[in-house]
Amino acid sequence: MAQVIWTKKALGQLERAVKYIREEQGLSYAEIVLKKVFKSTSLLESSPEMGTIEPLLAHKKTQYRYLVVWSYKIIYRIAADKIVISRVFHTSRNPKKLKGI
Repeated sequence: MAQVIWTKKALGQLERAVKYIREEQGLSYAEIVLKKVFKSTSLLESSPEMGTIEPLLAHKKTQYRYLVVWSYKIIYRIAADKIVISRVFHTSRNPKKLKGI
């Protein structure tokens, strides 16, 4: 079973997203989104390849995958016995910005 590890950047992006949701739609909605993100990423521990391969990052040496939770792409990579969450990316943003990972 793999361990899910969040990068500082991904946690910061998630924190900003939850803060925005809380300000725009309220605390209870922000908590629902946060719980759904953590529940979905915890499933990666037993099924690391459940996410879709991210075609925008195909040029990288490491294969990146993603899960979609609400309006957020959770970008991750599999590294030995670890799942590294690299980014939390809102799907309304310009996808070309993902290439900077």
